[in-house]
Amino acid sequence: MEDFEKMKKTKGGLMSFNNFLSTSRNREISLENFARPAAFNTNSVGILFVMTIDTAICTKSSTPFAD
Repeated sequence: MEDFEKMKKTKGGLMSFNNFLSTSRNREISLENFARPAAFNTNSVGILFVMTIDTAICTKSSTPFAD
């Protein structure tokens, strides 16, 4: 929980991850498969990041998000 409190303080700032994030354009898939199950583990916090991705700047060779 201490890490989560630190994360909340960075709201509006930048974050970096040293792993992959699971992405979906369907909010319910994200909630059902990841965020809600964390509620049953007292050592976890489920977080749903909402990202806006400008597909106009993505090249055909890159894969910035997936379903």
